[in-house]
Amino acid sequence: MAPLSPSIDEAKNAASTLLWQVYHRRPRSRRAKSIAFSALTILLFLYMLLPSSRQPEPDFWTKFPSRHPFPERPEDAQVVLPQKSGISINKSLPHDLEKPNPYLHVLVHAPKTPFVPSQTRGVCRTLTSAMILGYPPPTLLGYGHENAHKTEFERMIDRITRVRNYLKNSKTINDHDFVLVVDALDVFFQLPPQILVERFQNILRTNNKKLQKKYGFAAVQNTLGGPVATVQKYSQRVLFGASKVCYTGLESDPGCVSVPESSLPPDVYGWKTDHYHDGHLNRPRWLNPGTVIGQAADLIMIYDEVLRLLHQQHKKNGDYQALTQMFGRQEVVRELERRRTASWPVEMFSNLLGIGYGTNISGISVRLETGHRYEYGIGVDYKSELFFNQIISKSDVEWLKYSNVTKSERLQMEMAVPRESRLLLPDDIAALPGPFNQTRFAKELTTHPEWNSTLDKLPNPSTHSWHTVPLMTNGHSATIPVLAHLNGDSKLRNTWWENMWFFPWARALLRRYVRSAHGFDAAQSALLGGQDWWDMRGGRGGIWTDDETWVPFSEICEGQERDLFDDDLGPWGKENSDPDEPVYNKFGNLIYGIEPEGVPEKG
Repeated sequence: MAPLSPSIDEAKNAASTLLWQVYHRRPRSRRAKSIAFSALTILLFLYMLLPSSRQPEPDFWTKFPSRHPFPERPEDAQVVLPQKSGISINKSLPHDLEKPNPYLHVLVHAPKTPFVPSQTRGVCRTLTSAMILGYPPPTLLGYGHENAHKTEFERMIDRITRVRNYLKNSKTINDHDFVLVVDALDVFFQLPPQILVERFQNILRTNNKKLQKKYGFAAVQNTLGGPVATVQKYSQRVLFGASKVCYTGLESDPGCVSVPESSLPPDVYGWKTDHYHDGHLNRPRWLNPGTVIGQAADLIMIYDEVLRLLHQQHKKNGDYQALTQMFGRQEVVRELERRRTASWPVEMFSNLLGIGYGTNISGISVRLETGHRYEYGIGVDYKSELFFNQIISKSDVEWLKYSNVTKSERLQMEMAVPRESRLLLPDDIAALPGPFNQTRFAKELTTHPEWNSTLDKLPNPSTHSWHTVPLMTNGHSATIPVLAHLNGDSKLRNTWWENMWFFPWARALLRRYVRSAHGFDAAQSALLGGQDWWDMRGGRGGIWTDDETWVPFSEICEGQERDLFDDDLGPWGKENSDPDEPVYNKFGNLIYGIEPEGVPEKG
């Protein structure tokens, strides 16, 4: 038998050596490691491409009804229309005035009545700041209804029921109208309503592009038998304020575990961000129910579900718990659907590289019922562009005059604000009319309150602008919130009120607001679709109740002038010992007071 050739002998020896190494677990050569890793990677990739033998997962988008019943997107609504001009003051205005674009409504929860002094102070500050900034007359829900003898749980049920019923049954609210709901006792408005609406729509526009990329689209059949439509699976439609703390006692609930991470940088508070024991260095991430904005139809759906859960739980602060749980379960269903449709190879390699954007649903305690709706379009305002929550966040803000470049640069360094997010006055605020501008016909108006050179004195608008007034600024997110929710240290409310930019001129600014309702400018703006009359019920210098009763500001806030104005100029509306003047709506109809003698009835 001829001997084996040297090449065959070498191959046999190499094979024997490799088997011996495997058996004795000796270190392999670099070449062997590379070959083995490559073979394993190829086998794993081929395995993942093969059809799975597992049962296919259900379509969670349809298993838990997710298609929104109101297809129009809030960010597409033209709430603020461009101003038009060209009508002179001698032109007449029709009496059938209708606003062509959606209204804006401000709903305020009334505390238990009758008010105690500390509650009255809080309510009056909320109302005063809203009026000074030009918001429509707020609707005070529950005002005048005695509930002092009810339990705290009963008052909470009553409060949520009043919001839901008013949104659903009021003749002045349409499904597509924008509605802002705030707590009565601890909210200070800082910026005008057009900033609120425009920022809300911009946030939705930005976030919905991200949700579109993350969750994709679904094909739906038209109920009338038309062509199949393609819709975005999940979208954001309602914004609550964001908090650094989650609702107590829900540590393993999706509302605390599975909600999205904050959009702020992971080191926005330094290396201890999200890890400091008391939570004050947490990025705002969790829902706080004290402030919310959305369209009326969306809020009705949310408050219907809140009431359903409240009747099951019967717990103190149950509305807060219910909203937290609703937010969490919404995100769980979204994640289940995302995982069902995700590409497994892409998912695996994204997670290995640390760039996956899946939601954490491990270790949670949740039970989901087939056929129940969990999708409500809920989101939170991570950057405080709309709502700033004070709880364990008081050190995040400072009052800044943007004309003071030295101070803004110092604050930028102290709070480690990146250069690409420099502390400059935002363009949307810089484009506003000056905070002290008067209407063209202010001095010529003869309606109440009559012009008074002392009471109505304001800084010169040519030297005072939004750059020169102190604006509460969240230095870490480089934003100026529209309003502040002082749900933290109650001892700071007096100090923060006096820090607000309008405080030194609050009486004059409030008088300007009341007077502007009767001016030709406001009526012309409303006729042309402008935003001067956001709520077409009319009236200035007071509030509406949920039973459509007009209540003048003086009736609610009599005796609070020192806390509101601190100017020693006497009671509101009677600085000159003037009697109460009648109040008219936009059509000239009397809604409060007595018609002066000799004046024909307006109709």
